[in-house]
Amino acid sequence: MSRINESVTDLRRRLARRVVECAKNGMTAAASSVRHEDVAFFLDPEIYAREYRQFFRESPLIACLSNELAEPGAYRTFDDAGIPILVTRGKDGKARAFLNICRHRGARIVRNECGKASRFTCRFHGWTYDTAGKAVGIPEEDQFCGYIDAEKHLVSVPAEERHGLVFVQTTPDSIMDLDAHLGEFGQELETLNLQQAVPVLRDEVNIPSNWKYTLDTYFETYHLRSLHGVTFGDLFSSLCVFETWGPHHRYTFSPSSICDWVNMPELDWPVDSLPLQYFIFPHTVLSVGSVSPSGSTITVHRMFPKSVSELTTKIALCAMQGVRSPEHLAEIEASFAKIMHATREEDYSVTGESYLALSALPANTRFPVGRQEIGVQNFHRNVQTRLGQDGAMDRRRLAQSAYL
Repeated sequence: MSRINESVTDLRRRLARRVVECAKNGMTAAASSVRHEDVAFFLDPEIYAREYRQFFRESPLIACLSNELAEPGAYRTFDDAGIPILVTRGKDGKARAFLNICRHRGARIVRNECGKASRFTCRFHGWTYDTAGKAVGIPEEDQFCGYIDAEKHLVSVPAEERHGLVFVQTTPDSIMDLDAHLGEFGQELETLNLQQAVPVLRDEVNIPSNWKYTLDTYFETYHLRSLHGVTFGDLFSSLCVFETWGPHHRYTFSPSSICDWVNMPELDWPVDSLPLQYFIFPHTVLSVGSVSPSGSTITVHRMFPKSVSELTTKIALCAMQGVRSPEHLAEIEASFAKIMHATREEDYSVTGESYLALSALPANTRFPVGRQEIGVQNFHRNVQTRLGQDGAMDRRRLAQSAYL
């Protein structure tokens, strides 16, 4: 049950009780049985085409944090889903989004990634728009068109702001029901107080892999000790607590020292070291704490497929409630270096290398998804269920992939 006024520390302590109980009993979150996934799930371009349309053109995507549009006039461009979009905060404080396309001849209007402006002027013919997307200046207007009408304003796309995040839907004239999309998970996100999270460091990774194949690495701890032995495999155990809200989930894995907690008074538990990992369907992972010693960071991972076999991940490390001191900044920088090394040289290295070999497998090859890979099972089930509801998923494959 959600606790709207709960702090992150309170949440960690509550979850720590469940983690310690699991450690006492030698248990972890697990599905009832092994699931088997057809390799075509990652390779089929027709499946990918349906996924791209439904999940990246017709579903809410996170464009930025609210703090990245900190004041009226602040803007960011958002091209990652394959559609050029301009996200702005208007004079009224409202976040809006538009196609970053001039209505005269289709030129890109804003070319900088971010900034602050009260007007946006297309460099091609000088058409000018305000932060609400209205055309407010057309050179030689009398001779060109006589007047400015609605067809000369920027094309808007749905945009809404919730829980310190700005969501957009990249198809104009589509309807975005963000409250329905998030459901009660929105109350869980509110606990993170993302309104005060300040992005400090950014990077991106491009690999030849399927977006789902890569996302799977965020949803299981089975690979921690083998793949992450150099970076942080010794920091965590494979024990986890898993909870879902529709297609979204929270994944809590334990420190390797969790057995020591069993014999400690609860008030002595170092709960701020407990990592929390949130998945906002379809493409965003929020890692709270993770390798930060003080647990005071949130790493935002946003996955954007470019094709069935190509992926870009945008990564931003944020300080919860801002950077407190030079020492805190040093901790953040060290954490980010470790995160990026693990991402590039371990997780994404193995998924990129492995994905290139998948097509060599015999037709109808099926991979086992283990009981302890409960997050992977849940993600696959939600992807296929939603495609099935759209009437596009092959009935046989959907039946094979039912949650067990």
